[in-house]
Amino acid sequence: MAGYPTDLYVASQTAHELVVVAPPFNSHSFGWIWIVSLLCLVIGYGVIFSLWKNVPRPIHPALRLTWLIPIVIAGPFLVLGVIGQIKTQITLSADTGALSVRKTLLSFLISSKEYPFSELRSIKVGVADISLFLYVSLVDKPAENLTGATDQTGYSEVADAMNAFLVANRR
Repeated sequence: MAGYPTDLYVASQTAHELVVVAPPFNSHSFGWIWIVSLLCLVIGYGVIFSLWKNVPRPIHPALRLTWLIPIVIAGPFLVLGVIGQIKTQITLSADTGALSVRKTLLSFLISSKEYPFSELRSIKVGVADISLFLYVSLVDKPAENLTGATDQTGYSEVADAMNAFLVANRR
């Protein structure tokens, strides 16, 4: 369906199940962010190690904290790199009568949520500035986001496929 691996797409569809994947947002850019983070650590520790040899002994306890400087500089890059690697898988199952949302980070489950078909009105595409996101309109509760807001493509096609599946499989 989608032309690029960074787009939302229907991974599989049968009469009983529909699986949608929202891949990590722009994973190549976040790979570079991780590289910058590692470079900050390596260069930072290299500089500190070379300067450490010239520090008079005994070493003042506060000076020992300088070893944390590269971690503090690299930390934000590392956090951004991790956040960018979250993958969302949305499964609609006619057998269980539920929509399930699983978010994974580097293949580790970080969150999971399930919505019975009876609580769902429809799946819609939301707009936030220049970003899009999928959200579920619920019967008696406020709407909830299914994906994060990105500039990826494929949202409308995925929402249409999910709504068609819901209409065909409501009990």
